[in-house]
Amino acid sequence: MRKSTFIFLTLALVILSELSTYGQTQNYKKGLDAIQANRYHEAMVCFTKVVADEKFEISGKELSMAYAYLAVIRTAYLKKNLQQFDFNSINRNQGQIQLTIQEMVRAVKFQDNASKNIIKNSKATLVEISSKSLQVIGDSLLTFDENNPNEGSNYLASFAINQFGELSQMVLNDWQLHDILGLAHYHLGDRESAMDEFKKARAQFAVLEVQPNSQLHLRNYILSGNYFFKEKNNMKEAYQISNEGSTYTSVLINELDDNQMTDILKLNKIENRFRQYMARIDESGE
Repeated sequence: MRKSTFIFLTLALVILSELSTYGQTQNYKKGLDAIQANRYHEAMVCFTKVVADEKFEISGKELSMAYAYLAVIRTAYLKKNLQQFDFNSINRNQGQIQLTIQEMVRAVKFQDNASKNIIKNSKATLVEISSKSLQVIGDSLLTFDENNPNEGSNYLASFAINQFGELSQMVLNDWQLHDILGLAHYHLGDRESAMDEFKKARAQFAVLEVQPNSQLHLRNYILSGNYFFKEKNNMKEAYQISNEGSTYTSVLINELDDNQMTDILKLNKIENRFRQYMARIDESGE
């Protein structure tokens, strides 16, 4: 390559870089102006352009703010569009759900003190929306047999993981999230991932001052106990889980009235299974 050609290409790259940086700066300023004028769609477009190519960096503080504003705006749109928490509505907004969670995860990852305050309320709103949506999916998954997967359960399980799996990167204490994701992984045959999620859920559930009645969490104990007793032959883990499961089941039974005998008998059967595991482990001396 001739020296003159090389110099020309180098200058062209430098100019292109400066133009891109300039464009990024201009889009950031336009985004701020649009926010002030309540032109939120315009602001979203501008900030999307700002973060689209991070190799032409504006200041770190400005980039953090751009991520924050994007997450806030997308959360507001999602809240407006997802008023009803039934599966049809959730399914219809799945693309928006996934994109909003991704934006919020990124905003949390790159937050500083200023942007943290901006996203605080929107983050809480998104977690609430996601929790309600996941509860619908989790309740539906409970109606399926985990050991006999079918098209319906596989779709629900995949939907939960694909749409809400990234939430665990920014939500540190949500046992319900981990219970539902664990159940989803279990339905899809990924036992290791399921047990990881179930373990997180049990640890967070154990420190609650008041432990609510949750069929999802009860299923955690059942599936985890079975897995470590029957599949992994890990008697220490199986005993601990069965002990916790037995205690929790007893609490659920005591909360029922005498006229709920069907539910009492069902829970008694579950509690007896936990006790059988513990007794067999005690007898084996393991």
